[in-house]
Amino acid sequence: MNNGRRKLSYVQISRAIAILFVLLGHVNTLFYIKYNYDWFNMGKWDRTGGVDFFFIVSGFMIYYLYHKHAGLPGKAKEFLLKRIIRIYPLYWLCTFILIALPLCFPSRFQGYSWELIIKSIIILPPIPILDSAWSLCHVMFFYLLFSAFLFRPKIFKPVIFLWIVATVLIELKIVPYPEGSFIFSFSSLEVFLGCLVAHLTLNYNFKQSTLFITIGLLGFLAVWINNIYNFMYIHGPTFFSMFSMILMLGISEKDKKDRKVPKLLSFLGDASYSIYIAHASLLHLFLYLLVQIHLVSTLGYFFSMTIVILLTVITCCIIYQLVEKPISRYLRRIVFMKKNKSIEITIGLAK
Repeated sequence: MNNGRRKLSYVQISRAIAILFVLLGHVNTLFYIKYNYDWFNMGKWDRTGGVDFFFIVSGFMIYYLYHKHAGLPGKAKEFLLKRIIRIYPLYWLCTFILIALPLCFPSRFQGYSWELIIKSIIILPPIPILDSAWSLCHVMFFYLLFSAFLFRPKIFKPVIFLWIVATVLIELKIVPYPEGSFIFSFSSLEVFLGCLVAHLTLNYNFKQSTLFITIGLLGFLAVWINNIYNFMYIHGPTFFSMFSMILMLGISEKDKKDRKVPKLLSFLGDASYSIYIAHASLLHLFLYLLVQIHLVSTLGYFFSMTIVILLTVITCCIIYQLVEKPISRYLRRIVFMKKNKSIEITIGLAK
């Protein structure tokens, strides 16, 4: 593997898989609340593991691609600008649509407080207006800490290490701390665990990649079966996180060789952020439309759910192609072209 230069074909697919599992959990919860229809008791699960895998993949990709920039002048600012360009435009668009709905249809939608609107625009915890994007709060927190590491690695590496230790101790209830803390959240810790997997991948070779993938998948299956039959109490996020790390280690190890993957799966990986941001609102919209044309009662819940999932994924892919991708490309060109021109002018004056 060429330290971040090789195309991560399998990791790219992993992004899509993680988001699709999140979507699956949300659509099942929607049908469970409205119709008491439940796939494998998923409506009663706290999470499917998709969000945990999403956190691991997110941390892996950021560390894998940017770890060599630590301490280099201007790289922390460049990193944050790239993340803001990637995250905020589409998120703001979806958020503003939700804010506008109560203004346009006050009889059907409840309005939001100014405090919630401001917090949502900035992406502050606990849960924004676009509630499916709650995990973005943890991702943005990670981006801030990681940019601090890029800015001054000698200072912030021990600070981040101490934060990780404190978070683990608080999560295990060894150190007393108020429950529900955002700063010392297990979800934020999971993103850094993804960084650990990337560090291991970059510095060591693991020959048993297939075994790791098998253990990771079987681990997920074991947690799901336990969720269905309630054999024992387990802390789902901890086990999902552990098996996500093992799975990710196997996947990244296989990516040390060039891999050809189906173009559709690769495209879904590219579109994963659009799916992540837009899917929750679209699930509600398409279910509402199916109800209005009486297809839910005609087709039944299983086929209705399948149609809602397909329509949502297809629409999100269209949003990626027509909205997210052009906006991101335009903003990157504007922001970084200005930067390059500024450097050229400075060099020219120096001559």
